[in-house]
Amino acid sequence: MDIKFRDLEDITNNFSDDRKVGSGGYGDVYRGMYKGDEIAIKKLHQLQGLDDTEFHNEFRNLSKVKHKNIVRLVGYSYESRHKYVQHNGELVFAKAMERVLCFEYMQGGSLENHISDDSCTLEWPKCYEIIKGTCEGLDHLHNSQEKPILHMDIKPANILLDKNMTAKIADLGLSKVVAATQTYKTGSALKGSQGFMPPEYINDAYVSKKFDVYSLGVIIIKIMDGNKGRSRLSEMGNEKFIEFVCEKWRKRQQTKSGYSSDEIEMKRVKKCAEIALRCVVDDRKKRLSMKDIVQELEQVEDEIKKMLSSSDLSEDQIARQRSPGSYVIAVDPALELRFLFNPRKDISTCLQLTNMTGGFIAFDIKTNHMYRTRPSKGVMKPCSKRYISVTLIAQEAAPQNMQSNDVFVVQTASTVSKDMTSDEITEDFFRNAMAKKVVDVVKLPIVYVVLDQFEL
Repeated sequence: MDIKFRDLEDITNNFSDDRKVGSGGYGDVYRGMYKGDEIAIKKLHQLQGLDDTEFHNEFRNLSKVKHKNIVRLVGYSYESRHKYVQHNGELVFAKAMERVLCFEYMQGGSLENHISDDSCTLEWPKCYEIIKGTCEGLDHLHNSQEKPILHMDIKPANILLDKNMTAKIADLGLSKVVAATQTYKTGSALKGSQGFMPPEYINDAYVSKKFDVYSLGVIIIKIMDGNKGRSRLSEMGNEKFIEFVCEKWRKRQQTKSGYSSDEIEMKRVKKCAEIALRCVVDDRKKRLSMKDIVQELEQVEDEIKKMLSSSDLSEDQIARQRSPGSYVIAVDPALELRFLFNPRKDISTCLQLTNMTGGFIAFDIKTNHMYRTRPSKGVMKPCSKRYISVTLIAQEAAPQNMQSNDVFVVQTASTVSKDMTSDEITEDFFRNAMAKKVVDVVKLPIVYVVLDQFEL
């Protein structure tokens, strides 16, 4: 939409500081309501030498960009005004060009707000969705336009999050539109953000699609290992760094969410770390393309689907298990269920369930005929704990090499009635709950342990 500048002045209280939500190299961003919708209003600075034709060409190209991971352009204002300004100590009546771009407002703020020195403060499933969404958004800019658009200032501050924490690339106002295969040397002064510009741009002013790829690699490293990630990578080297971040996120999965860190999420962690390191190599020709990155992430998801196809869980349960922010119950122990094996004797252990919500939840525990649980199902009060007795029925001998293929499955359904009885917790009940997307699933591998008598 072509929005009148005076309307933007009205909804921002004349671009007052109390309406300002951010500032950048090219302008300040304000928050306002326009025709019932909340929008972000980016008022560009009076940039010396900014060509009108270039501005209009940039706007026309950006108005065509529509992707779920790119902030939506709502409208613009481009008006010339005459006003008195200070010049050499005197008031001068001068012509000023007001250039404003309006975007959808992002309630979640920027990714930068969630990155600390040591890592991203968000849980891994959400981090993964942000990485994946950013990659898909950049791929759209590079490969799905009539002419590729290079962002050239990708950084955490320019990755915004909506109310559902979906990542959207922002600050496209002065991106470069280039020919599909063009790599060129810019004659202008270097522009960009320290730490995110590739060496060929810093040293020789070369610009190509691999500029954004390098910046993306830096962002992923920051998500996985915080602001100290680059220095830690230099100290450790690639292989040790990948091992380090995998172990870091494995421990965080266990301690923060109360869930076992399964093979699926660790597969995603490792792949993201590998991609990041291949994005930040000095030789731009050896970096991945955005299309390569998206394809590699898709391949990982295909591998995960194959892994899950042999699971005894339904697709709905699997989707719920992997859904970020869906956890309603914590299980202790979180990593695995251990039995101190003794032949020809029943062996018991204890499991603790914790209701993480403010509502009533139903639980059901499943495994094979070798185990007995008491209780095996029931209803838990808000923010309560329940202890489960688990017994391994006497076995003549442990499996070969003490390796068990058994899995302990705890499934829960939230928002149930406090008057619900155990008899009502059936397969049909969980099937209906899955349709409403209120089911959580936790899987614990079973481990047999034998202690040497001299170590007791």
